[in-house]
Amino acid sequence: MNRTVMTSYLCAVIAIYVLLQLLGVGQCFGDDIKPNKYLKKEYASPSGKIIVRQYGELLEDNSGDIWLYSKENPLKKAFLFSYERDADVIISPDEKWIAINYRYGCDGTSIILFKRIKGLKYEIDTWLTQFAWDFFRKKYKRHIIPEFGHSYAEAVLWSSDSKSVLIFIKGHDDDSPMKLEPWYCIYDLKKEEMTLDFNRVFNRDTYHPNGRAKGRKLFKY
Repeated sequence: MNRTVMTSYLCAVIAIYVLLQLLGVGQCFGDDIKPNKYLKKEYASPSGKIIVRQYGELLEDNSGDIWLYSKENPLKKAFLFSYERDADVIISPDEKWIAINYRYGCDGTSIILFKRIKGLKYEIDTWLTQFAWDFFRKKYKRHIIPEFGHSYAEAVLWSSDSKSVLIFIKGHDDDSPMKLEPWYCIYDLKKEEMTLDFNRVFNRDTYHPNGRAKGRKLFKY
């Protein structure tokens, strides 16, 4: 192979390499996801248009990062959240909201509500944990409600209209028989308040005597 042909060949290889780098091909983790991180979990949004992936760095470490990807264009991605121990994602049917159950330790979990800004970009709207506990204490204001050493709150299910999310709280102490079994309530996004109106929110349109169901599931409380 003469020098001219060799030079042309090398130029072509370099050009192809540069093009692949610009397109992001061959970089399965992207520049902002370290190559040594592994895929811990992957699941899709209700419509399937958004792919949620959780990456971890060390097998013996439970920490991780949550990223959102576009199914139509896998090169499009957006960082959502980092956690130290464990977390899962529950996306609303209209995909405008994301609830993250952040399990930050063996003695506690929190619910973080994210609101979509545009495309794959979401920002924290509010932390629902304290809202739920305050609501519970208001309902049982005649009783002494302790600050449990182990205190948990998690999102369970979105309503079909994406306007409400079902959550539960529970708690206990290591040195006390007093405990709170999973106690359910609903956060109304429009009113920005908690409610116990399960029939209005989660049982609406669940019974179809004519057989024409709309895909809703009956929540039994």
